[in-house]
Amino acid sequence: MCKLAVLITSYNRSELFKKTLKSWLDREEVDTLIIKADSSKREEYEGYKEALEEIKGKSVIYEISDKRSGPTTAKNRVLEMALQNDCRFMIYADDDHYIPTESDVKGSLKILLNGSIGVVGGKVINLGNRAVDPDFFLNLPIADSLSKALGYIFLDVKHGPRLAEFVPAFFMIKGEAVKDVRYDEFYDSTNGFREESDFQQGVKKAGYKLVFNPYFYVYHIPIEEGGDRGVSLSRRIFGKSKANTYFSFKWYSKPKAIWYVLVSSIILILYSPNNALEVMKGVKDGIKEYQSKLTRRGKLR
Repeated sequence: MCKLAVLITSYNRSELFKKTLKSWLDREEVDTLIIKADSSKREEYEGYKEALEEIKGKSVIYEISDKRSGPTTAKNRVLEMALQNDCRFMIYADDDHYIPTESDVKGSLKILLNGSIGVVGGKVINLGNRAVDPDFFLNLPIADSLSKALGYIFLDVKHGPRLAEFVPAFFMIKGEAVKDVRYDEFYDSTNGFREESDFQQGVKKAGYKLVFNPYFYVYHIPIEEGGDRGVSLSRRIFGKSKANTYFSFKWYSKPKAIWYVLVSSIILILYSPNNALEVMKGVKDGIKEYQSKLTRRGKLR
C-alpha cells in the first residue's frame, strides 16, 4: 500500500518531464510515482523510458504508449493504477509542474486526514505568460460566492486555507473519496476546459468537501511547445462555451443551468467580442452533447 503517490500524464514532452520529475523525486513525503506517458515520436518514447527506468528510491508504476490516449483517458488511467495499488493519498500534477521544497505537502496531508475533506487544492505559479488561455482568477474572498451565484467558475488562489467551491488543476486527493469518481471524456473535445471542475464536482457529490491551501503550490514551467497547444483563441473560446454549457446542464437543475449558461456566455463575449459567434455555437453544441448523453443513458425520450 502506498501512502502518497504523484499522478502525472505527459504527451511528447519527455525533456520537460525529466526536469520536473526530479522535484517530485526529492519529496520525502512521496513514496510512489504513477506515470502515463504518450508519444508520437520514437525519440520521445525512448526519452520517457530512459527517465523512468533510472528512478531509484521510489516505487514507480508507469505505462508508455506510442499513440495518444486523450487527456481524460490518461488521467483516469493513472487514477485507476493508483487505486489498484491501494494508494491512500494522491497528487494530480501536470508534466510542467515543478514543486519547490517550500511547498506545503505535509500540511495538505494533515488537512486530508479530516474525514469530510476529499480534495486539497494548491496554487500554480506561472513563471511566464502563456500565449493563450488567460487566467480567470479573481483572488478575492467573494470568488466562491460569485461562482455559486453566476455559474462561471472564478478562483481565489490567494486566501486560505479555506473551504472552496472549486480549486485549481493541481490538487491532492483522498483515495476513498474518488473510488467512484472519474474524468468525463467529453472534455477531450473542449481542450480540457472544465474537466477538473467536473471531477471536483463529482467528489462533492460523493459527500466530500474541497479545501484550498495557498501554501501548497507548484511552479508552471513556461514552455509553449510539445503537448497539445496548437489551438487558436477562437477554438478555445468555442471550447470554453461548449464545456461550460455541458457542465452546467450535467450538474445543475434546468432553471439554474439556463441562468448559468446565459451569464457565462455574456462573460465570454465581453472577454472576446470578436468570438461572440463561437460562444453561441458552443452553447448549441454543449446542449446537443448533453442531450445525446441522456439519450444514450435512456433518460431522454
